[in-house]
Amino acid sequence: MSSISKGIRSFDNTERETITFNKPLTLIVGQNGSGKTTIIECLRYATTGDLPPHSKGGAFIHDPKICGEKEVLGQVKLAFTNVNGIQMICTRTMQVLVKKNTRQFKTLEGQLMASNNGERTTVSTRCAELDAQMPLYLGVSKSILDYVIFCHQEESLWPLSEPAVLKKRFDEIFEALKFTKALDSIKSLRKEKNVEIKLQTQTTEYLKADKDRADKAAEKANLLLERIEDYKSQADELETKMEMVTKQSDELFQSNQQFQQFLMTSCRNRCLNSTRD
Repeated sequence: MSSISKGIRSFDNTERETITFNKPLTLIVGQNGSGKTTIIECLRYATTGDLPPHSKGGAFIHDPKICGEKEVLGQVKLAFTNVNGIQMICTRTMQVLVKKNTRQFKTLEGQLMASNNGERTTVSTRCAELDAQMPLYLGVSKSILDYVIFCHQEESLWPLSEPAVLKKRFDEIFEALKFTKALDSIKSLRKEKNVEIKLQTQTTEYLKADKDRADKAAEKANLLLERIEDYKSQADELETKMEMVTKQSDELFQSNQQFQQFLMTSCRNRCLNSTRD
């Protein structure tokens, strides 16, 4: 990990200062006012976006009176390896403008860049996105960065704070609030799912009743279809019998006609014979 600072407190605004942090430990030593705390403040600012205490009005930036300029730019660059082993560079820039007897402090857009196999890609330029993404890429929560790793010396006595303040800090560090919110979300989701299950159960019961009625109707329809087939078979048999009876009736009618004709012929012959005699 390395840090480049320019225009921050005692660091000159025209030259860059590069500090390399080696494993497993880097000791920062020096006399009072040499910038030891400033280095920690730069690391904290780069990782969280939080300015150190008592830095309102641009006190965190190199004093314009010292360099004799009306505008001073302060910049912190942090090169690090993220949790996925990718090299990244976070750049944060600030500005102080001197207007008559007032100073105007402004945070300019930052930059988060990833370098993978020699190719550099800009991940984000908005400060709010940097504040949210940096802890994710570092694999450490913002609370741990603020209160543990890069805790400012003026805030280092927070473990001796009032119980309520101490509890709040520990809740932030251990992300108890997220756990509580997650638990509430789970409870709310469980309640919603129980309601859905109840509705689905009722719907299932209604559908089951409809299915039972449909099954009964289908069974009844099948019985009726069987009866219809039986009636069709009986009708076919009756039609066959009727054809046979009709045929027999026609035959009997023809036989009767022939018999009547025979009788008439016989009677006629008898009459003729009687007349002749």
